[in-house]
Order: sequence, then structure tokens, then C-alpha cells
Amino acid sequence: MVNVLAKGTINTLINRNDKGIMSTQLSIEEVLEIYTINHEVNRDLGYHRLPKIVKYLDSIDSSVGIFFPSIVLSYRGDPTNFYEVSTSTLEIVKDNKLVVIDGQHRIKGIEQYLNKVSISSEAKEKLIKSNLTVQIYFGLTLEEEKKLFTDINTNAKRVSRSLVTNYDTRDIYNLLVRELYHSSDALKNATVEFNKSRIVRPTNTTFITSVRLKKFINLMIFGKESPNQKNEAQIKEQYDEIFSFLNKFFSIFFRSLPAVPGDVLKHVLGHEPIQNAIALYINDAIIVENDNKIKWLETWEDEVEQLKLINWSVKNRDWLPYMMDSRKNSPYQYKSFIETTTLDLKEIIEKKLL
Repeated sequence: MVNVLAKGTINTLINRNDKGIMSTQLSIEEVLEIYTINHEVNRDLGYHRLPKIVKYLDSIDSSVGIFFPSIVLSYRGDPTNFYEVSTSTLEIVKDNKLVVIDGQHRIKGIEQYLNKVSISSEAKEKLIKSNLTVQIYFGLTLEEEKKLFTDINTNAKRVSRSLVTNYDTRDIYNLLVRELYHSSDALKNATVEFNKSRIVRPTNTTFITSVRLKKFINLMIFGKESPNQKNEAQIKEQYDEIFSFLNKFFSIFFRSLPAVPGDVLKHVLGHEPIQNAIALYINDAIIVENDNKIKWLETWEDEVEQLKLINWSVKNRDWLPYMMDSRKNSPYQYKSFIETTTLDLKEIIEKKLL
């Protein structure tokens, strides 16, 4: 085996400088070289699941191709001597196999597919040269690896059929949102609704739905609600860089907001118009116009931290002209925004922070 080179930034986990995570792209051939399965961490392999994965891999030459969710691995040991900071490159040596936290069935399904007699050498070569998104954790103990495995698998829920298109893993935004949620403590604390298309207020204090989070990210990066093919291509091209940026962004973003931003009885932040207004403000404040590459100001953190200067209370008179009573004359009455007020709200934010 030749040593594998993984490019990406190692970001420390919140409040834990001894633990980190990297998001990177590796070829299937490289993943097969570096992985190992530890049965203390993973459940026993469910061989009944492999035929479905093998059948899915047969569609690699179809018009839509294939798209797997990320493989989650754990790097045991100290990466310091194997990570080149100047090039953001981790060298994974042949003696240091990475433990699979999530993805063992995908990996075993790929291996089974490659052992099929019926597929050509050309098809095998095409598959093994294909890239997978890989998340690598650093500094985890065995118990933490077990907990991460349990968290990923226990919290996974079947998506309702009415929303199935929103969770097609071949959509790069769906992949980005799911991976961000799994790696961002800030997003988890704010809470994201993945299984319903709307949040019933005011009793539910979830900050945002996954569908609205996709829109928020696109507004923030591109200044518009829906991505086009060029936008999607840019996300794919800079996936690792954008993932790392967004992971850090949400940490600073939620640190600058009230503790439970989705509580609409206290704050205005749980409503879509204000969320969209914030995203558009961030786009103007930190994203640098560039047709070929997504860039942001070097001092973007300072701009995001300024959001803590805003009074997000529902009692703030600045918001009242743009609000209405929802569920009126019921025990659940609360203030919400008129849907068409996003640009007005963005102007208020701009005036407060100039």
C-alpha cells in the first residue's frame, strides 16, 4: 500500500482542543486501503443489507449515477507528525488503519460489488477511482467512538415519503446539510427538523427545518433562494473548504444569538423572513463577489459576531410594523412576520450594524 494523502483542514471540536475533525474527499480505492472495522465500536455486519447496495452500484453508469453519504472514520494516535499545515495535507501511513464509525455496510457492499465476476475491469476501475466524502475524527477514545457510532445510528430516522426528494443523497445540498448537522454541536443545540416540512409554533422551539437551512445557506453564499447548476458545481468543487467554513460559521453565529433562538415567544429568530434577512445580510457583509470561486473576507468572524448587538426580542419595536398575530384568540397566540418583509428586515439589521 502507498501512503494515502488526505487534503483538508483539521478543525478542533468546540471547547476541545485535543479533539478534531476533517472533511475530505478520497477515492474508493484509497478508502478500501485505509479502513478497518473494530467490532467493539460497530455492530455486527448485516449481510442481508449488502445485496441492495450492490444493486445500487449497478446504476453507476445511469444518467443520475450514484452518490453515497459520507464515510465517518476515526484516526487513532497523534496526527501531528503526519499533517502538513502549509498544504492542509494529512499523510495516512499503511500501518495506521482508520476505524470505521459509520459506513461499514457501504464499504462491504462496494467490496462485494468489485468481486462480482459479471462486471468488466473498466467498470471496476471507474468505481474505485470515484470519490467519496470522508469525515475523519481525531483524538476520540474507544468509548467516544462507541458513543459517536450510537449517536449516528440511533438518531437516524426514516424520512416521510412526502419529503423524500428533499433527502435524495445525490443532492449536494442535502449531503452538506446532513454532514454539517452531524458535525456541528451548535446546529444540534439550536435543533434542525429533518422529518417535517414545517415547525408548529409556538410550542416547538426548533430553530429551523432542513429545507429552510438549505435555503439559508444558499442565500448566505449566493444571495438567492435556489441554487442553479453553476452554484451546485461550485459547492462540489470547494466542498471541503465550504464545509469547514460553515462548520465554524454556525459555531460563531449561534454563540452570537440568544440561547434558544427558536423560542418565538421571546425572540424573532425562529421565523423564516428574519432568517432569510440575516442570510442576505451575511452575504453582503462577508462574501466576496467572484464568478469562479466562492470567497469570504478574512475578517468574516468579526462581522458575524456583530449580530449579538441586535435586540432580537419580540418586544423590540423595530420589528412590530412587520409582524402580525398568528393563531389569534387562542392560548397559542404569538407574533410572526409577514412573509414579504425579508428585505425590510435586512435593512433594519444593516442600519443597526453600520
